[in-house]
Amino acid sequence: MLFPVGLALTALSLYRPSLALVLVAAGLSGAGAGLLFMGSVTQSATAAVPASRAGVLAVFFAIAYLGMGLPSVAFSLLIEHAPLKTTMIGFAAVLSVGTVAAVTTAVRAHRRP
Repeated sequence: MLFPVGLALTALSLYRPSLALVLVAAGLSGAGAGLLFMGSVTQSATAAVPASRAGVLAVFFAIAYLGMGLPSVAFSLLIEHAPLKTTMIGFAAVLSVGTVAAVTTAVRAHRRP
């Protein structure tokens, strides 16, 4: 929940500019993103057959770099054609929905025997 809350606070900071709010938002978003990344690396390594773990992690990191880079590029392109505040709210909403969906899927998969 840290990542979506941090993104929401980041969007809020565009309407209520405050250094403290920006710092808290960045801290929560960063901590949440770090925990998500750590959890996904652990899930990938655990799910892989030991003989193919290096290959699975290599593919994981290649996809992760795309997943971290493409939204930033898309955001940069989008703010050329849409207001910053609207774009940030949409960006935060899409990333939050994706985060909740990914965590829900992982938790459900982990609970199955």
